[in-house]
Parts: sequence; structure tokens; C-alpha cells
Amino acid sequence: MAQPPQRIHRLITRRNARIALACLSVVTVVLGLALRNARLDYDFEKFFPKDDPELDRYNAFRERFGGDNDFLLIGITRKEGVFDAPFLLKVDSLVERLEAVPDLVSITSPTRLTEPIITPLGVFQRPYLRPDAPELLPLDSAQIAADPRIEGSFIARNGRSLLVIAQARPGLSKDRSDAFLHAVEGAVREAGLVDVHLAGRIHGQFHYIRMMLEELVLFLSSAVMLLAVFLWWGFRSLWGVLVPIGTVGIAILWQVGAMSLFGQPLGILTMLLPTILFVVGMSDVVHILEHYLDELRAGIPRREAIANTYHNVGLPTFLTAVTAGVGFATLGSASIQPLQEFGWFTGIGVLLTFLIAFTLLPALLLFVGPGRLLPVSRHSSPWDRRLPNMFQWTIRNRRGILMVFAAITVAGIWAASRIEVNSYLLDDWPEREKQRLGYRFFEEEFGGVRPFEVEVVVTDTTRTVWLPAVLEQIEAVQAKVEELYGARSIVSPVTLMRSVNKAFNGGQAEFYRIPNDSVECVRMARRAGLMGGQLSTIVSEDGRRARISGRMRDDGSALNKVRNAALDRFLATRTDSSIVRFHQTGMAYLIDRNNETLSAQLMGGMGLAIAITALIMMWFFKDPRMVVVALVPN
Repeated sequence: MAQPPQRIHRLITRRNARIALACLSVVTVVLGLALRNARLDYDFEKFFPKDDPELDRYNAFRERFGGDNDFLLIGITRKEGVFDAPFLLKVDSLVERLEAVPDLVSITSPTRLTEPIITPLGVFQRPYLRPDAPELLPLDSAQIAADPRIEGSFIARNGRSLLVIAQARPGLSKDRSDAFLHAVEGAVREAGLVDVHLAGRIHGQFHYIRMMLEELVLFLSSAVMLLAVFLWWGFRSLWGVLVPIGTVGIAILWQVGAMSLFGQPLGILTMLLPTILFVVGMSDVVHILEHYLDELRAGIPRREAIANTYHNVGLPTFLTAVTAGVGFATLGSASIQPLQEFGWFTGIGVLLTFLIAFTLLPALLLFVGPGRLLPVSRHSSPWDRRLPNMFQWTIRNRRGILMVFAAITVAGIWAASRIEVNSYLLDDWPEREKQRLGYRFFEEEFGGVRPFEVEVVVTDTTRTVWLPAVLEQIEAVQAKVEELYGARSIVSPVTLMRSVNKAFNGGQAEFYRIPNDSVECVRMARRAGLMGGQLSTIVSEDGRRARISGRMRDDGSALNKVRNAALDRFLATRTDSSIVRFHQTGMAYLIDRNNETLSAQLMGGMGLAIAITALIMMWFFKDPRMVVVALVPN
């Protein structure tokens, strides 16, 4: 073999190795101590592009009316039916306990719901359920079955489940959100209720992050064990397993420790860094070790073998690291912050892994005897027999391989062209988890947990939402929303005005409608206090902005995209924008939009990575054919 450059050979000394190991040890200790400050960032809203006008609209909407996903749904089932006095008293005892939970804003329970009846003598509150009078529960059941505000929203249509809604303080931190959830779970246990399901952002966030951490540990440990098996199979020595895994492990520690040292938390995407760096970094280490062992098998002295390895493997692995790092770093061009952070930190991590591999590993090899890495009974690599045979088979079958490759490529392009973005709020959850945690229960019994929001803006400055001309348009849109999305539990100015009209007419069901007279509408709204105050979460104080809010099934973004287009057509043709304007908003709506943006930006980042990699290959090989050879297999 050719003599290595004298400069590299002179640097490969035990003294330099000790200095390198000492420096690496100091940095490792410092960054290892920094891991004490490691933080996790679970802010899902960072996935929304900062330059998205829809995000600005939603933030203004949330500032005006409050959030649309800070609730916790508590579904309670009794197979014999919920219209049972002891059962309802247990539910009411749960409500009493929930009222003492910190960060609770409000609690809505069918055991506490009342219907106002306005008479000349005053306002009377008629309860929907009277568990203290069991003989009246059949009458209550009939009353609820005839009331669309309660039946299907708070009492399941089969009469076997009821729903309690706990509204939490908006913007809770992860710790306070978890504490709120645990307090609610404790209250449920103390109340003695058995068949209980929970759902909502607070509940979903807790279990989503729990699953994510569990799977991170599972995948990382699985990667370590699987690679350990392959390393043992390839090197057949304990040191051949420990040295590569230890080297890459230190690189991961450096990356995560450096992020912690500079106050950068691990986000939802950057939590994947350890697994990615472990797999990507192992390539450099294996290249170095395998070439080093080949040198030793050829009878080259240890120092010269290390120098030869450094000289012959350094540039190819450096190019591999650079192209991989650039590929990840191109994600930094995205407008989504977690994607930017993932791209930059993974790209830096790949280069950091290369740096550690080419400093730590040569230093270690000077102190680890060749016999520990290479069993004395083996004088050749097990691949020396296998790879030539595989190469000869490839040459003999090159035409068939190219034909199969071309066919698979064409099929892949055709299949890729048929991919559609169809995401779900719980897309990453296996079906068994959705069933176990009760999300299917809420979809079947109460119409789902996905929030639905429409912003209502009165554009005519002479009107408010309480005038019949505006209410009628809101009513038409609300009916279309129910038809298209199957939304339930809808609250809007229309539902409020219908309820007030019914209350002013002795609670008679036929008056659950919008009054025809403008003066009457305004009078009712003013007398009932609908102009603000306690109902400011539905209608703004000036009466010119409002919301249509409800819940729906999570049927996937592809179907919702079709529904959204149908709703937009309806708004364009069946509403008068000179009087009132409607616009869909809300967290779930933004998530669907963001998933489309995310897919487009990932594709754009991949295209940019291919272009930059092609330029690097062209600069290195100076031959367009080699660029094609390098890019096409990848």
C-alpha cells in the first residue's frame, strides 16, 4: 500500500492521542453536566408558519373570544341509562370536586344545567335534571329528548352516557396542564364513577407526549441493540461493538449537551436527534474501523494503519457527512420553526459526529491493541469472500438489475403522484390507543372532540349580530355547517337568540326560533344581557363580531378540504358580505392547513438538498456522469 503522507503519520503519536482524549474528556464532562438543564418543548403552536395570515386571524380571534381547545371532556356511561337518581348524584358530587381544581375556569354538567323561564313575575330557572326527585326523572328524560341543545350534546341519544365539560385556563404550561388532568382524574376516582372517558387537548397532549417519550426510548434502544448485533457479526469482538457505539454515544451527548448549555430545548422533532445521529454517525465509525482492520490484516504497523485509514477514508466520509448535513440543513429554509430547528441541529449534529469520529477514534485505536478488535484466529475479514461473490453476481445480472430498478422507479413515481395529504388530529396514535383512551367513544356518543370555529364579522356598521337580517344569515350558515360537517353542540348568536325567545315565551318549544321583529330582537338581547359580560366568549361587546362554535368528528383533512370548499361556495353565493362576513378559523383548521404547508416545505427542502448535493458532487468529481451515479441510487 502507498505510504501515508508524512504529516498525518507524525501527528499519530501517543502524546497527541493523550492530549486529544484529555480535551475530549473535558468537553464531554462539561456538556454532560449541561444535560441537567435539558428541557423539553411541547408547544405545538410553533408548527404554524409565522407568516401565515390565518394564524394572525386566529390569534386575534382567540384574544377576543378565548381559545377553542382548552376544554376537557368527561364522558360518563351507565349501561342501564343515565336517568338514575343515585348515578346523577354521583355525577353531581364529581362536579363539586371539580370546582375545587386549580386552573378551572368553568364546569358545565347536565346535572347543573337549567333553562330560564321569563315571566312578568321574574326569571325562573327550570333544571333539566332533578335527581333529588326520582319520580320526575322520566319527565326530565322526555324534556331532554325534545331539546336539541341537550340531547346529543350533553346526554347521548341512546340515553346511556352523559357529558361534563371542564374549561381550563387558556395557555397552561405543560406542568400545569398535566396537574389539571391528574386533579380531574383524582376527582373522578373519589366520586366513585367507573365507566369514565376523558378527551380534549389537555388529555391528548399528555398521552401524546408520553407515547412519544416511550417510543423514543424504544427506538433508540432498539437501534443500539440491532447495531450491536450487526457489529458483532461484522467484527466478532467485544471491542468492535463497544468502540463504535461509545464513539457515537459521545457525539449524541455533545449535541444534546450543547443544546442544553445554550438554552435550546428539545422539541417535538429534535427529540429524534439521538436516534438519527446514532444511525448516521455509525456509518463513519464503521468505515474507519473496517479500513483500519484491513490495514492490520495486510501486516501494516498500527500507527501506519491509522494514518493510512485517516488518509484514505477521511475525504469520502467527509463528503458523506457534508452532503448529509447539507441535506438536513436545507430544512432551515422552511417557515415552520420546529422544522428549521430540526434541520439546523441535525445538520450540525452530523458534522459533529464526523469530527468526533476522526478525533476520538484514532486516539483510542492507539491504546486499544489490534488483537482486541481483530481476533487472532482470523486473518481476513468475513466479507473478503462474500463481497467479491456478490460483486460478480451483480456484474453478471446487470441488465436485469437495471430493468427491475427502472420498473420499481416508474411504479414509485406513479404511486408518489397519487399521494394525498390526509392528516388526523390523532394521526400518530395507533387505533388501539384511540379506543383505549376513549376518543372513539366521544365520536360515537357526542359527535367528536375536534373543535370547529367560524368567525362572524358584521360589515355593515349600522347593524349588529342581534338584528334579524344578520341572524338569518348566521342561521343559514349554521345549518350548512351542521349538514356538511355533522357538527354538534353548536353555540352561536342564533342559538342564544332562540333560547332567549323561548325563555320570554314561557319556555314553549315552538318559540325556539329567531323573532321576526328587529325591535323585538334588540329588546330581548338587551333585557337578557346578551350584549356582553358573561357571554363575551360568543359575541363581542360591540355586537359586531361573533363565533359559531361546535365539535365534530375527526374525519381527516382530505374530506375536510372538500367540505371547506363546499362551505366557501355556499358563503360566496348564499350570504351577503356587505352585511356580514364569515371565515373559518380555529386550531384544528390551522393544523389541517399547516400539514399541507409542511408537506410542501419538506418537498422543497428535499429539492434544494438534491441541488446542493449535485453541486458538491460536481465540484468533487468534475464529471456530470458521476453526479448522476451518485444521486440516482439515493
